[in-house]
Amino acid sequence: MSVALIELSPQTPVPPAAATPPPPYSYRRFGLALAALLVLALGGAAPASSALWWRIGAVPLPAGGDFQLTADRIYTMDLEAVPRVLTAWQADPVRRLWSITAAGDEDPFVVRDATADLVLVQEGRGVTVRDSRTGAVRWASAVGVQRLTDGVGVIRQENFRPGTEYDPESGDPGRLYGVNGGSLHTEPALSTELRGVELASGRRLWSVTVPGSVYTAWPDAPGSGLVVLSAQRLSLLSPHTGAVLRERAVPRVGGQGPARGEVADGMVLVHYGVFGEGGRVIAYASDTLDERWRREQSDPAGNSANCYGLTCSVGRDDLTVLDPRTGAPRWRVTGTDVLSLGTGAAFEVRNLSTPLRTVSLDTGRTRAELAGWREYYQVNGRSAYVLRRPEKDGSTAFGLLLPGRATVQPLGRLSGVVQQCQPVPGVIACQARDHLEVWAYRG
Repeated sequence: MSVALIELSPQTPVPPAAATPPPPYSYRRFGLALAALLVLALGGAAPASSALWWRIGAVPLPAGGDFQLTADRIYTMDLEAVPRVLTAWQADPVRRLWSITAAGDEDPFVVRDATADLVLVQEGRGVTVRDSRTGAVRWASAVGVQRLTDGVGVIRQENFRPGTEYDPESGDPGRLYGVNGGSLHTEPALSTELRGVELASGRRLWSVTVPGSVYTAWPDAPGSGLVVLSAQRLSLLSPHTGAVLRERAVPRVGGQGPARGEVADGMVLVHYGVFGEGGRVIAYASDTLDERWRREQSDPAGNSANCYGLTCSVGRDDLTVLDPRTGAPRWRVTGTDVLSLGTGAAFEVRNLSTPLRTVSLDTGRTRAELAGWREYYQVNGRSAYVLRRPEKDGSTAFGLLLPGRATVQPLGRLSGVVQQCQPVPGVIACQARDHLEVWAYRG
C-alpha cells in the first residue's frame, strides 16, 4: 500500500510521514560507506545449491551505491558518479539491459516503483517514467507520481497562496505546510488537485480539485478505489475515471476537523488532534466507508513503538493491537514493534531490526520463537519475510518466514557477511563490498 500524509486542518501543523518500514531505497550513502569498512567481502566459492536455494549470478555495485530489486529487474544507482548513473539488470538470468545518467545532482535519485513494462525514477522533485526494457523516457512529471494500478497513476498538486513559500535560510519559527515533494509554505494549501494519468503516456484521464489539503491512500485489495480524506469529507474514487464511488461527511471533534488519515486492516482511520499527542480516532470500512467504531487514542508521550499493517494504539508504556472491526483491544506488548504476517498472525521485532517471535493475531500467544535471527527483510508483494543470521564459520544463513508456518523454513547460506538484502518472490539480492549477490529461492 502506498500512503501519503498531509495537512488537513489549518489549526494543526503538518505531521511527519506515517511510520512505515524503511523502503529498500532509503539507505543513506554515508551508512553504506561506513558499513563497507566494517563488512567482509563475500569470499571463496559459493555453497552448493539446493532445491530451495541456488545462485543466479552477481551484479557490480560501487561502494556507496544503492540498489532496488523489483519482480524481474535489479536497478543499481552509482551515487558517487558525476553525473549519477542508474543501470538496469535482468534478474534471472543476470544480464545488463541499459544505463541512464541523472539530469542533475538533486536527491533523491532512486527507482520509486515499477511494473512489468515501466519504471518510475525520481530525480529530486520530479519523476521520469521509462520503458523498463530500454530505459527510454515515456514521459516526465515535475512533481511526484504514485501508481494506483499497473496502468494508472495519480499526481497530487497542492496550490498555495502566492508569497507564502518558506525561506529555509531565515530560520523563522512557526508552522510549515506542504509534503508533496515541493517547497514548504507558511500557510496551508488553498486547494489540492488530484490528476489521474495513464502511466504509459502521462495522458490525463481525470482531474478532481478539493479545498485545502488531502490525505490519499490506495489499499492493496483488488479493485479498491482511491481513498481521499479532506477536512470535510471522506471519499472513495475510481482510479480509472475519478468518479465518486462512495462519499460521506466527516464530523468535527472539539470544533476541529480531522488532522490526518491512515489505512490499515481494511479500515480508514481518521485521526483528530495534534500529531503525536493522542486524540479521537474514528474507523470507517475502506470499501463502504461505513463507520465501524470510535475510540480515544491516549498520549504516547514519546513511546517510539510502531505498528505496520495492523490496527494499533500506542500508549505511554505499551502498544495495543486492536480488532479492526470493533476497535476492541486484543493484546499488548511493551518495547517491541509489531508487523502483519498474513491474516492470522503477527511478527514482533525490536528496534525495527531484530526478529523476536511470531504470535497469534487474536491472542498474542507465541507461535514461533526467532532467537538467533539478527535481521529481516519483507518480501515485496507478499506477507512473508526473509531472515538472516551470522554463522560461526563466517557465513550468513537465510530462512523464510511464511504466514501460517510455526517454524522458519531454512533456505541456504552465503559464504561471507553481507550489508543489505532485498527479496521479491523467488529472488533475493544481497550487497557485498563491491557487488550484489543474486540468488533464487523456492518457498
